Amino acid sequence: MKQINFIVLAIIGLGLRLWLVPQWVDAMKADDSAQFNQYAVNLVQHGVFSDDATANPVADARRTPHYPLFLASVYKWAGCGSYRAVQIVQSVLDLITCWLVYRTARELFRDRLVGYWSYGTALIATPLVAFTGYVLPETLATLWTTLAVFCALKACRDNRNIWFIGLGISCAAAALTRPALIALPVFLLPAFFLTPEGKRFFTPKRAALAGGCALLLFLPWVTRNAVSLHQFQVLGASRATALDQAAPGYHRWLSTWTDSHAYNRPLIAAVVGQGTAFKPDQLPSVEKFPDHAFDSNEEREAVRKLFLPVYAQMKLTPEVDAGFKKLADEKISRHWLRHYVALPLFRMVMLWAEPMGQWFVKAPARVVRYAQLINLAIVAFGFGGLWVIRRHWRDAAPLMFAMIGCTVAGSLSCFCAAYVDPRVVVPVYPQMCIFASACAFHLTRAQSPLKTSTEIYEPDYDRW
Repeated sequence: MKQINFIVLAIIGLGLRLWLVPQWVDAMKADDSAQFNQYAVNLVQHGVFSDDATANPVADARRTPHYPLFLASVYKWAGCGSYRAVQIVQSVLDLITCWLVYRTARELFRDRLVGYWSYGTALIATPLVAFTGYVLPETLATLWTTLAVFCALKACRDNRNIWFIGLGISCAAAALTRPALIALPVFLLPAFFLTPEGKRFFTPKRAALAGGCALLLFLPWVTRNAVSLHQFQVLGASRATALDQAAPGYHRWLSTWTDSHAYNRPLIAAVVGQGTAFKPDQLPSVEKFPDHAFDSNEEREAVRKLFLPVYAQMKLTPEVDAGFKKLADEKISRHWLRHYVALPLFRMVMLWAEPMGQWFVKAPARVVRYAQLINLAIVAFGFGGLWVIRRHWRDAAPLMFAMIGCTVAGSLSCFCAAYVDPRVVVPVYPQMCIFASACAFHLTRAQSPLKTSTEIYEPDYDRW
């Protein structure tokens, strides 16, 4: 494939994001979009990092700074509330991510066709396309994560400091965009010790170089928190929104059984609302909870009794919330192995099995179905790709460990926010696209087995 075809694919991908995505998504539909928007507005209008909507906002650190700073830079140029400008910039950033997918696949397999297939797969991947239209940090977090994985892959086989510098900067930037990605370096580190080259290249000097570059990015944020807020805080708060902060007892009870994004978030929104008040027509009856939410009929009746004053007073009082906490503590003490082991494992499966088409909230039903099918096909072929390269998995260790890290962090985050959110694995969808393309290449080119770059390693002079 010529370079002109590469550019044509990029134009098609950009057109898809700029023309169709704004018609399919509501930029401010997500619960935390308004909070990110308020941070950016306060930065532009008052120079204060805060989500306080008052005339004199008070500084806080409930969110990490990179995405609000990105939004503020767009608003500074295009005006506050210019969601269309945000969508345009995020579309361009996503194309850069797709290009990094191509470069990562080329570095791993040294096959131009696999690189182009990976690039094309990333261009149509449902999560990557959808989130370019939202005021959410997923596009930026995906870019930094993909860059970190590419730098780690290069650092394992190329004896140059530049890759360790890039690894430190991109890992820190990813964590300052999505706090859960703070675990990314922990999962990338073992990749260096699985190949002779990586073990030789990863020296204490280079580890200090990568760590020093990461610390330089954290330094302004930590210093700001220490000076302005008089507290040592490296990341954002674990409960960043009003929805997360309200009713901790009810959240704890939900965390004892929630395993899917399909119903747990609506249950939180209906009961907790924005603080403690909510609309009567949003109240769920106990019968609407799934059967696996209860271990026995006694527990179902106990929950029913707890909801009676909620229905009567139209709010979740501290006393009722304490009742849910007590119920959750008793449930966890009886089944701690299920709560801390079995349930997180099942959540890991659900994070990838959840259809991502629901983010196209304004799209026709058939478009949502097609988006879900594309997503499920990429995931299915992606796990097939892991099987295809099973004998040479060490070569792809940075990609695999990044996916494992995000999946584990996402399954455990339910203990903080009490809901399973497929967004946590979006930053590693580019790696899933690469494995999916490897599987498709293997199935269509069975007479030419797929080889990894360590088997046919040679300098890559392709500038694209």
